[in-house]
Amino acid sequence: MVVENMKIKKLIKYYLLGESLKEIELNRILDKINRRKKLTERENNFLELYQTTREEDMKDFMLLSKNSACLRVSTLIEDGKKVICDLTDRNGKFGLMITGVENDHREENSIVRMKGGEKYTLDERFLYNIIYNTKKDSYSLQEHDEYHEKIEASNNED
Repeated sequence: MVVENMKIKKLIKYYLLGESLKEIELNRILDKINRRKKLTERENNFLELYQTTREEDMKDFMLLSKNSACLRVSTLIEDGKKVICDLTDRNGKFGLMITGVENDHREENSIVRMKGGEKYTLDERFLYNIIYNTKKDSYSLQEHDEYHEKIEASNNED
């Protein structure tokens, strides 16, 4: 019951008060310090990196189109972030670091270039996720799901 109450308080702070997850975690750790409880290694690490970590650095990007995913991956790479290609082909998951993206918005070609010379062509019919991994301090490009557009049908009786 206590755990459920804590989760409800956290949701209220996040959604109603607009407090960020970073602020909520900091307040939890400060409360623990005030009660003179020992901090875990993860909590100590969080406090050490608090000033250098921005909320934007810990963001996931979900349900992106092919062009949006290419643009986001390019931006992350330009900002010096590490992005891993966790897409799959007939041989399985790549798991290689992405070195660049070639994207022509007018054509169907969107190619992800990876370390070791590997290439993968993104498909228009898939949605993509870019997930941040806090332990590895890197992003992961993944397929979310294949989608199909709704086709309007008529019976020509207009």
